[in-house]
Amino acid sequence: MGLPNFGLVSEEKPCSVPNPSGMAVTRLTSLDGSFLRVETQNAHMHVAWSGLFEPGPGLPRPSLEALCAKVGSRLRRVPRFRQRLAYPPLRLAEPCWVDDLEFDVARHVTAQGASGVPTSSTEFAEFTDAVLSEPLDRARPLWHLYLVPLLEDGRAGVIFKMHHALVDGKSAVELALLLFDLEPDAAPEPEDGWRPARPPSAARLALDAMASNAAEPLRAARGIARLAASKHEGGLTGTLRRAALAFEQDLMRSAPPSYLNTAIGPRRTLARHRARMGDLLEAKRRSGVTLNDVCLAALAGALRRLAAVRGEQPRPLRVMVPVSVRDDMERQALGNRISFAFIELPLTVRSPRERLRLINHATASFKSSGRPAGTGTLLGALGLLPDPLKGRAAQLASSARVFNLTISNIPGPRSPLYMLGAELSEAYPVVPLGAEHALSVGMFSYRDDMFFGLYADPETLPEVGELPGLINAEVLALSRLGDKRRARGHASARRAPALRAVASPPPPCS
Repeated sequence: MGLPNFGLVSEEKPCSVPNPSGMAVTRLTSLDGSFLRVETQNAHMHVAWSGLFEPGPGLPRPSLEALCAKVGSRLRRVPRFRQRLAYPPLRLAEPCWVDDLEFDVARHVTAQGASGVPTSSTEFAEFTDAVLSEPLDRARPLWHLYLVPLLEDGRAGVIFKMHHALVDGKSAVELALLLFDLEPDAAPEPEDGWRPARPPSAARLALDAMASNAAEPLRAARGIARLAASKHEGGLTGTLRRAALAFEQDLMRSAPPSYLNTAIGPRRTLARHRARMGDLLEAKRRSGVTLNDVCLAALAGALRRLAAVRGEQPRPLRVMVPVSVRDDMERQALGNRISFAFIELPLTVRSPRERLRLINHATASFKSSGRPAGTGTLLGALGLLPDPLKGRAAQLASSARVFNLTISNIPGPRSPLYMLGAELSEAYPVVPLGAEHALSVGMFSYRDDMFFGLYADPETLPEVGELPGLINAEVLALSRLGDKRRARGHASARRAPALRAVASPPPPCS
């Protein structure tokens, strides 16, 4: 299971310029830069993971020294993790990634807890919340890995935090696959002898920024020309039509009012739920819809119940779903290769079956409308805007006026992962909260489970701890759809055989 793929194509690529040492310096795309623009002291733009690892029998427990050595030996695969932001004078263009002359892996891989002293599950949850409540230091490479070596149940805990300008959800997962192993006894790798390249001077950054700005319309024109010549995309007319439709239906339509949208503070909490994949697949089989539709329906039912817990009137929610447009050639490229889908969750509907049917219809309609590709075109055009307008556009696109809630569905492997011989047993994703968004939901499929990371402002949404139980109840209800229908069908057949036919389910959304 993965992100719903609507076949989007993004035209904007990172811009590389040579630095004085001859090495390439990569400039952030406008989409990557937008995650820096919308970040505030209360809205932190990092994605993260909270994981639990079961040490293997006869193997040493994960230690800080061993983890530092392992991460350090693999950073050659992700050189961006040894780079920091460098802004041109007067912020003339997007910042560049340059080597951090003071990079030290020990600054980015740290441990919590005294050696040999177990950390309770409550303490680990509190430490996770504290870590997630702090923004990353922009003067350094934008990531941090925390190890809690010994939990009271014998496992080890990890929190991995990265800025959204550095990675999107899918590349963050693939990055984890680079840092972890597919076997418990994987051989160590040698250090690569990395030496940082001297960063460009301020004058060089300014010249490169002006050159990049001058070339931006040409890059955009080339992208439009490719679309105009593409039969698959319907040519220029089709591209503009889809972009106009996405602008009208997605960016200009106001989201419904919701208890999830209000001013937030800097504190964060991560509630967790582990759902059995078998229950989700059973609901999928019985309903003839996609697994993604089932997960969205379970969340819709849980959020409807949460509204009742809060004494709120259930209202529809407009959710924003990040959609990966990363192809096979970009599997290990960092940065953001995403577009966005907008789907309505029908919280006013009482029946789980009807909610699932409506969500399936909404996802299928969105796919066929052409709006996803139009959204990708609009994102690719961000680079044409003057810098002040880029900030306003980013703030509008991430505001509660456009959507109520972000839900990100991230694929993981069916085979086990290991870190220093310890097997990953649980992993909960963190999706950042924008301004006036009190909740986000990340879903991560791994082995035989779906892990829900329910990320919230605990001051604004103190009831977030109720969501795991509410999701569990909805998943069970969806997995049992059809039991009562079949029972009623048997009874009706005895009374009136001519009434046995039922309506066919809607076609699945692939």
